[in-house]
Amino acid sequence: MEIKTHHIATPKTARYTAYGELSSKTKYFWFVLHGSNMLSEQMLYKFKDFDPETHFVIAPEGLSRFYVNGFGGEVVASWMTKRDRLEEIHDFSVYCSTLYDSYVQKLPDSCKTIIMGFSQGGVTAMRWLHHLDVTVDFLIPYACWIPEDIDYLTAKTDWNKICKILTYGSEDQFLNEKKIIEIQEICKAGNLDFHNEIYAGDHRVDKKQLKKIFKQYIER
Repeated sequence: MEIKTHHIATPKTARYTAYGELSSKTKYFWFVLHGSNMLSEQMLYKFKDFDPETHFVIAPEGLSRFYVNGFGGEVVASWMTKRDRLEEIHDFSVYCSTLYDSYVQKLPDSCKTIIMGFSQGGVTAMRWLHHLDVTVDFLIPYACWIPEDIDYLTAKTDWNKICKILTYGSEDQFLNEKKIIEIQEICKAGNLDFHNEIYAGDHRVDKKQLKKIFKQYIER
């Protein structure tokens, strides 16, 4: 018995959340991607100390949802798995670009753009920028792995035009010393010049660290 696998594109309604109001006063546009087993609004809580008049934050939600406890309980989302990974990368890249571009075209001319991804969201952001041409001022992969199966030298997005800040906690349970060395080797091979910001903390978005990165790299 021969079984053949096929694919078909079908419309899907995606969910996203926002913090702040887009207006002529907007100075910073954040596009933030959540980690696995999370919801989009969980990322927005990290920005509660940011002025909603000057900061406009959009958080798309992963296209795959599931119950965190098997058949019930809280519903969470994920960006991709290893099953049909190339199709999933294409789907979330198109989704992110469609949403991102729909707001970028409305931004004031002097507005700075920032893409931030936490954990799996950081990996998703890297794959998205590799897959499609995205114009952005700052990229913050937060507590995440840097994909090793991407040829960064042939990416659709020009990495050299982006200020890239990699940040993670020194007690992050997923980023031990061996993993950090591997990430450094991947970045070197791909000619990725990240600013590395390490702080005391574990695998979560630290509001103080986020504010520090904003003050040090973006606001100035």
